[in-house]
Amino acid sequence: MTTTEIQAILQPQIRKSALGWRLVLWTYLAVIAGTLVCEGMNIYAFRTNPIMLTVGILLTFFTLGFLAYGIHIARELATIDQADESLVAKLQRRLRFHRTKCEIWLWMIALTAAFLSFAVSTMVDAQDGQYRINRPGVFIGVILGQILFTYAALKTGHYPFVRESKAILTDLENQVTTGTDQIKAFKRTWRLWTLLLVVLFTIFLIWGICSAITWPG
Repeated sequence: MTTTEIQAILQPQIRKSALGWRLVLWTYLAVIAGTLVCEGMNIYAFRTNPIMLTVGILLTFFTLGFLAYGIHIARELATIDQADESLVAKLQRRLRFHRTKCEIWLWMIALTAAFLSFAVSTMVDAQDGQYRINRPGVFIGVILGQILFTYAALKTGHYPFVRESKAILTDLENQVTTGTDQIKAFKRTWRLWTLLLVVLFTIFLIWGICSAITWPG
């Protein structure tokens, strides 16, 4: 098969994959926006507490940076998709993007989940603008565990997108469709694992928030 014929076969799959990436990205941006709202409420709740107010402002500052970086990534993805270059070049650029900027973005999202958990837990447990952590070691351990678990879940969830891009690129270079045919079967199985990961992530997030509320006493 010629490269043109392969591109005609794979083009719908490539468009679907690109749409999936954009939906995931904008979902994450919505989560960050929600985190900023909670952090703003947290700042107001601790407006009379200098230490907690400073912490809240710092976390909000970082979250704003994460939001700006996410918008930058969204623009870069759009630039890659709209670039006037060969499909192979676009896929190569997208894979480089996944190895570098997207990796940084995943860590930012993991930190955002921890920021959200902290903002909600401290705001709910605040008493007259005061908040005390009686077991700081446990509290910090829960937050770090949540960050690592969230990153691992995000990394696992993004794996099919990366593998699909690699398979399409390989098929275009070799002028076959073997890799993409295998990916279709792989993605059907992966959806079940993704559902399980979403459930586990949701449970872990709720557990982290509840633990952060309960353990400080």
